[in-house]
Amino acid sequence: MKRKVILIAIIMLGAIFRFCDINWDQNQHLHPDERFLTMVGSAMKIPPTFLDYFNPHTSPFNPANIGYTFYVYGMFPVILNKILTIITLNDNYNGFTLLGRALSGFVDLIVVIMVFKTAELFEKQYKIHPHIKYWSAFFYAIAVLPIQLSHFFAVDTFVSSFVFISFYAGLRFSFTKHIHWLLISALFFGLALASKVTAIFLSPLLLYLFINAYAHKRRIPQKDILKIIRDLAIFGIASYIIVRIADPYLFQNASFFDPRPSQLYLDNLKQLQALSNPQGWYPPGVQWIHKTPVLFGLKNLTIYGIGIGFTICVAFGIYYLIKKIKNIELSIFFIWAFLFFLYQSLQPVQTMRYFLMIYPFLALLAGIGLTHVGRETNNYIKGALIVLVVMWPVMFFSIYTRPVTRVSASLWIYENIPQNSIILTESWDDALPLHIDGGPVNAYKINELPVFDPDTPQKWQKMHSFLNQGDYLILSSNRGWGSIPTVEERYPQMTKYYQDLFAGKTNYKKVAEFTSYPSLSYLGIPLTISDDNAEEAFTVYDHPKVMIFKHIR
Repeated sequence: MKRKVILIAIIMLGAIFRFCDINWDQNQHLHPDERFLTMVGSAMKIPPTFLDYFNPHTSPFNPANIGYTFYVYGMFPVILNKILTIITLNDNYNGFTLLGRALSGFVDLIVVIMVFKTAELFEKQYKIHPHIKYWSAFFYAIAVLPIQLSHFFAVDTFVSSFVFISFYAGLRFSFTKHIHWLLISALFFGLALASKVTAIFLSPLLLYLFINAYAHKRRIPQKDILKIIRDLAIFGIASYIIVRIADPYLFQNASFFDPRPSQLYLDNLKQLQALSNPQGWYPPGVQWIHKTPVLFGLKNLTIYGIGIGFTICVAFGIYYLIKKIKNIELSIFFIWAFLFFLYQSLQPVQTMRYFLMIYPFLALLAGIGLTHVGRETNNYIKGALIVLVVMWPVMFFSIYTRPVTRVSASLWIYENIPQNSIILTESWDDALPLHIDGGPVNAYKINELPVFDPDTPQKWQKMHSFLNQGDYLILSSNRGWGSIPTVEERYPQMTKYYQDLFAGKTNYKKVAEFTSYPSLSYLGIPLTISDDNAEEAFTVYDHPKVMIFKHIR
């Protein structure tokens, strides 16, 4: 009974963090990936027949058939959300996003339970301390990045959840050799692949589990090799069938006997890889040009993704795993997480959400660490560490207790900027003011500064023309000023422009600024932390800094 009560309390805590104000942007659709998935989902129509659903050339569920030929996500989350919006009578632009956010938070909340169940399995198999399962579930429930991503309808929480459930089922199969756990692992591995192709990185760990099921004293009897081959064949066929059902559009045609991937999908992946190359001029890639491999990803994971207190507990968990538990088999699971982190942090793009799959493993390590710290130190040290752990998610949660900065800035614009004014915005960013009910948005003329274009005389002729004509300049996030000055060799004039703008050396003077930093002020505690140095995607969607400058003639 005590076990259930504690677990329910942890789940409720996780639910509060994930479901508070899922309409955080007041139906403004400020997350570009989410906005794109919503447009695709809104355009989708129910296929005329069941067989039409599987035909990638005719199905109205296939983005390529409804005007979206560039699509690199898995379709399962979008298909699932589309079906649910139809059932719940929410099949409209706003309804699709809001239900998708609720679904995103729900699948991530399942991970809290699965972390608990995994630690419980470790407890039985490896004789670890019984308190670890509670602390591990608690750590995932309060992990900041999963909380943030649960507020977006994107594919990240889906793939992470399905990957971890597949791992858990594979772990159960490794211990029991019961075929139904193998099939459950295949089911969720297939759903993970149908959500995002990067789920394939789980396959080495699953392969280890399936082989380890028959290992005796680190040796595999010859008679069991055929069983391993049989199990791998069952897993592969079952996963393939699930992927074909969950996302038929990853394949070239409707035949289950033709496993060839869609050529359009492969071409899209190649195009995405080219766009992600920091050496190119694709604007979203500018931010990655001079980022330090490993250290950049580590900084954002430890400081912003989980927080300093959580990180300290992970460090203790690694220490106790090596010095106290000393179980090689248990350690392999965390070695996989480390290798995944290392691989991802060496890639050109090190965005925080790409590391989400290892967060459940970090929660398990943190649970091990805090449990052993609590046993070997006094209650004051343990209490101080818990306060440090909880402080960061509680501070981050504050951004969902107040309006998003772009909405607040838009209301200020309507009240303070005269109609018919010329407002300058920046390319590749959301223009303000937003379309808020009652606001005369069409009363302003919006000119877009080509800030990401190469610093050519033609660009600066256009820039000077716009700047001379403009009445107000609005930077609605740090997309431009946060990334362009980091590559001064490419943008010498733009770098100087931003330096002069912020130093007050231009004719544009700051008249308003809107921030929503993680803070305890909503609890009456005057403590606020600026996260301007975090990776762009961590702030730009739900709490960007907005600055408004007035042209002083």
